[in-house]
This record gives sequence, structure tokens and C-alpha cells, in this order.
Amino acid sequence: MQKCLWASLAASIFVFGTVGCDDTADAVNDVLPGEQSREARIEQISEAACDRYADTEAGCPGYGTGEDQTYATEEDCERDFADRAGDLWPVTECGAGQINDSKYDVCEERAKAAACTEGFFDAIAALDECSADNVCTDPADE
Repeated sequence: MQKCLWASLAASIFVFGTVGCDDTADAVNDVLPGEQSREARIEQISEAACDRYADTEAGCPGYGTGEDQTYATEEDCERDFADRAGDLWPVTECGAGQINDSKYDVCEERAKAAACTEGFFDAIAALDECSADNVCTDPADE
């Protein structure tokens, strides 16, 4: 682990951006400078979808305990969306943990639509647009 820490520190001095470590291999991951990691994208999509869910002016349910409200709090919503994204983007299928930026953007829009309407067809579309095959990238394959 200490080897990984030093490798990350050295790499961050020479490269602008985030460098992650894979604890199991004790090696530096291939996340490119300025590119979002899998973990950062999971957090980002959770926040975006839950911000949309809370937008009652746009006709979305908003937080509460009403019959049509799935989430009582923002934390409940973000936890649920993070769990879903983690299931859709397992580490084993996301290579070095990278997410394709343009395909992620489409996925995020679908997730926000599904969060607001909670409709069956929006959920199916989001699953398709957000699948690991669609958004996960492996720099070795590019």
C-alpha cells in the first residue's frame, strides 16, 4: 500500500488530474488527467438524479413521505441511485474505472428523466443508456 501511495504522489506531481490506486494490485490505475473515475461519476449521477427528483416546479415528486414519493430525504435518494449505478458499473466491467464522457452525459439525462417521472419506459431507457457496455471504457481497448 505504501508503494501505491508513493506512486500516486509522484504521478500527481507530474500529471495534472486524479490518479487512483488499485489496492489489490498495488499499481497506479490508468485514469487519464481530467477524466472522471467510476466513483466520481457514481457520485455525480446520484446528485444529478436526486436534484431532479427534488424539482417539484418541474412536476417531479420531491422529498417526503407522501404516497407518490419514493424518497423521504435527499440522502435516501442519493444512496439508492449510487447503489444502482454501482450495480450497473461494476469494477470488473469498467476496466480501470473509467467512464466515457459523452456516453455518461446521455446516461445522466436518462437518469434524471427516470428520477422525475419514475416511469417504466424511462427506467428501461435509462438502463439501456447507462449499461456498463455503453458507458464503461478500458483505455487498453482504445
